[in-house]
Amino acid sequence: MAEVPFTVSARTARLIGQENFANAGGAIIELIKNSYDADSIIGIVVVDPIDDQIFIIDGGIGMTEEKIRSHWMIIGTDDKLEDPFSTDSRVKTGAKGIGRFAIDRLGSKCDMFTKPIDNEKVIKWSVDWEKFNQKSAVISDIKADLNTIEDESIIHLAKDILTSYGIDDSIFEEWTEDKGTIIRISELRDDWHQKAIAILYSNLELLVPPKIVSKFDIHLFSSLNPIGYGKVDSTVCDDYDYKIVSTNDEEGNVNIKIYRNELNFDELDMIGFFNSEIVENSPEIYGKEIFHQGYFEHNTTLKGLLPGFNDVDNNIAKIGSFDFEFYFMKRGGGQEKDEIQKYPYKSVNYRDRVKWLNEFGGIKLFRDYFRVRPYGEVRSNSFDWLDLGKRALQNPTVTRPGYKVRPQQTYGIVNISRIHNVSFEDKSSREGIQENDAFALFKNILIEIINVFENDRNQVMMTLKKIYDENNKREQAKEEAKNKAKEKQSGKPSDDPNEEDTDTLVKGVLAFEEENEDLKDEQKLLRVLASAGMIVTSFAHELKNMSDSLLPRTSDLKLILSGLIDKNKIDELPEELNPIILINDIQEQDKKLKHWLDFSLGAVKKDKRTRKNIDLVDYLIKFERLWNSILQKKKIEFSIKRGVFSEVFFKGHEIDLDSIFNNLIANSVDAFNRSDATDTRKIEFRFEYDIKTGISVVYEDSGPGLEKEIVDPNKIFLPFVSTKRDEHTGEQIGTGLGMWIIKSVIDEYNGSIRLSKVRPGFQINIKLPA
Repeated sequence: MAEVPFTVSARTARLIGQENFANAGGAIIELIKNSYDADSIIGIVVVDPIDDQIFIIDGGIGMTEEKIRSHWMIIGTDDKLEDPFSTDSRVKTGAKGIGRFAIDRLGSKCDMFTKPIDNEKVIKWSVDWEKFNQKSAVISDIKADLNTIEDESIIHLAKDILTSYGIDDSIFEEWTEDKGTIIRISELRDDWHQKAIAILYSNLELLVPPKIVSKFDIHLFSSLNPIGYGKVDSTVCDDYDYKIVSTNDEEGNVNIKIYRNELNFDELDMIGFFNSEIVENSPEIYGKEIFHQGYFEHNTTLKGLLPGFNDVDNNIAKIGSFDFEFYFMKRGGGQEKDEIQKYPYKSVNYRDRVKWLNEFGGIKLFRDYFRVRPYGEVRSNSFDWLDLGKRALQNPTVTRPGYKVRPQQTYGIVNISRIHNVSFEDKSSREGIQENDAFALFKNILIEIINVFENDRNQVMMTLKKIYDENNKREQAKEEAKNKAKEKQSGKPSDDPNEEDTDTLVKGVLAFEEENEDLKDEQKLLRVLASAGMIVTSFAHELKNMSDSLLPRTSDLKLILSGLIDKNKIDELPEELNPIILINDIQEQDKKLKHWLDFSLGAVKKDKRTRKNIDLVDYLIKFERLWNSILQKKKIEFSIKRGVFSEVFFKGHEIDLDSIFNNLIANSVDAFNRSDATDTRKIEFRFEYDIKTGISVVYEDSGPGLEKEIVDPNKIFLPFVSTKRDEHTGEQIGTGLGMWIIKSVIDEYNGSIRLSKVRPGFQINIKLPA
């Protein structure tokens, strides 16, 4: 049997260069990375559209003839993979051995001049990329020219090039050793007009993260604008409302520093913020000294950031160490008179801030101090790669619970490394990281770190709004206006000399009242729909099994069959072939499905949305009957203890009681399914009534309780807080609305809710007026 070797067409090399780099700017950045990997202290780019050429110049270690033959000429060499560190201990930025094909993306012809320190003369390597288009040519048919030229100094060659463009050679001051590489690319494939060069300069500004002390400087020059460019300085963000600095080690320990810079400290003190309830309850976070200090710290773990995450694939261990700096910057607002009265914002130059955000905003990803495109790239589809915009749709208003930041208000720097984050591999296209479960989990961790800021800003702003409302006695004003309107409506004489204006005011207030009631009704319906949806989701498995086998077959079918088939023959059949037994089974399934439909549809009946005196004894009997049959099938022991509950009426809406009790049961059923749950499954309601204190409800289950990563148990009452997560990626998949709905309903009735046991087991005390 003959052995047949594989071979590669010459065209393959063209595809690597032409299609792996989305644009010319990306190709130049790839070549600059090679200069960094060569331990150069400088990378110089000269774009010369006039003479149709580009130069990439560096003072790196250069290449010997042997190095060119054994590494540079081999496609996909594993040189950088096997030896990830440079001589100067830099972590090399590439690993796939195809970066040099960026040259082909830029122009048809290339001359490379290179000299290591020990070489006496400069080596010249030349290639015509158009040769790769030869018909039927394979890769080994294409040759590059390799020669030694008369020049003995690579520095002199570089200086001659820059001098020809009138560029000051002072940039060579630190380039003292005669070694380096010059790449000249000609017959350019792109139109390098002024705007294209300006975009390249902006991209180079973002190539390395700010505030990084690096011995690698980048310079850009253009023959179209000789004095328009020069050294590329990375952009620095020093104007922010909030900043988060998160450091994460190999063991998964996370230190988060939250810097507050949005509000005026002295004015916060004057309006009484430091006397508020939030400061009294959590002085270590919101105390006067903490605000004056400007920041506070939060120490946790990656697991602690993801409560409820099972991590079945051990993906947290694959994340590795990384750093994350996040900046929040309002793009406007806060200058209006009524806003200033509520929130003591610091003065901001929004014009400059918005201009900066438009050019540099977004969360950027850097690996070994070089940017990984296209994450956070302005005006690209990857600008919002963390899907912050999608989250902000839930609630972009900072004075409402569950606030989420908009992506246009953010800037961020994420630093990872080839050494410490080995699960994050490049795509072959050189644009981005391969999308695997570990990277999806990493993105969810970044979102949870951002959530630390969101929660802090949310709590502060809600407290300021509450202080303002109390100081301005808003509720009192509303009550007085309503009473005045009712007096007018009843026909009582008015002392108001402006009778026409008063009538208008009365009509307006009453219309507002009516509209407000409609909105409340709508809100109630939405609560019930959300509750029903969550319950259906919890039991989706059962519903699906039943719906798959549902057919119109019940007693009538059995009656028809009994007149057509001999009963004795049927009785002789084995059970699995007996049609009557099969029909009985189907009938049982129909009953279950009807039960579920009745439950779901019954929750939105109009009479449940009507405020009335509800006989609580009768309500609980029906409630117990409804849930008993369902929970028995899940082997859950369910009981309602009524105490001396013989004749109690609750004035309100039945759907509100459903929202409270159904959501509690749904949460318990989910908890019983967790891996840390025991085999004991009990749910118990205990009702008491006192004429002075009203209705008291103690709800308790025997489940595992709240996830241990939930440090502040009261956080479960905030909207969108959920511990239901994808077990591979850590993505939150629960709605996080159940406990928020419960608290919202109880607050509306001026009741109270208090957690009395959080783990193991779960117990909550509710008080409602009777």
